[in-house]
Amino acid sequence: MKTVGTVIATYNGEKFLDEQLKSILEQTQRPQRIVIVDDYSQDNTRKIIDKYVNNFPKLFTVIQNERNVGSKKAFEIGISRCDTDYIALCDQDDIWDPDKIAKLFHALEDNEKARLCFHNLKFINENGNLVKDTNYWEVAPPHEPLPVTGAQARERLANFSNPIPGCTMFFSSDLKEYILPMPSSKWIGHDWWISVNAFFFADPIYVEDTLTRYRIHSNQTAGIGTILNNRKINKNKMPVYSRVIREIKRIFNKNKSRRTKLLAIKESRHAMSVELLKVIKKCERINLSPVMAAEYQLLKDRISKNAGN
Repeated sequence: MKTVGTVIATYNGEKFLDEQLKSILEQTQRPQRIVIVDDYSQDNTRKIIDKYVNNFPKLFTVIQNERNVGSKKAFEIGISRCDTDYIALCDQDDIWDPDKIAKLFHALEDNEKARLCFHNLKFINENGNLVKDTNYWEVAPPHEPLPVTGAQARERLANFSNPIPGCTMFFSSDLKEYILPMPSSKWIGHDWWISVNAFFFADPIYVEDTLTRYRIHSNQTAGIGTILNNRKINKNKMPVYSRVIREIKRIFNKNKSRRTKLLAIKESRHAMSVELLKVIKKCERINLSPVMAAEYQLLKDRISKNAGN
């Protein structure tokens, strides 16, 4: 029977990591390898990891980064060190349904050409309670419906959008020859890059089930309403000239922020365009069918248009 490995990138994940690791160990089809790359955590994350390593020394492989390198590089390291037939990517703060690995494993076993499959998500809050009676695909915007596969997925990727979150991916390790090494650009995420290579060099499929409970962290801080009210009061007490100066600064910073955002979008599109065109050119050398050749040309035109080239 083929083996399954799980790759987790951790960073200051003490709050939810224990629950996630328990959900992996409680799988009806437990993975044969759990690779954890800790990205220089400064909390109790490593203590939690060590507890599991002590209890399951043959199951875990732990790589401790000596400095923070970011999630993409951490996943790249983890994928490179995972020597199983299949690999499932995992966030540090979600919860897996008990039959996640079993369902994804059989999906790929039944569809060898797919080489990657993915699934739907449901949402939970910090306490693990369902946020809404809905799922990830249902809340997708109308102009970018989910799920998508084949040509639709490739078109979405050429629009610099990624239709597959990394935490839903389950793929064959032979995709590593295309995935690794990952582009060094900070604008390219590991999940987008894996999706690109999977949809151009394989034929990914989806599993309709919601197999992961995706945790939404609260961005609210206790008492913030009071703070905002106090700011409003203080603003009203300001002299007129101070309020004028403050408004000028606000407008300047807003425009500066907008310029910075537009520059970031331009830089990210350029970086993604360069890498995606490399993939398409490689595909063109492999697949010379008229249908695919026509699609590749349309994608190259779309990339150039969307990137502003």
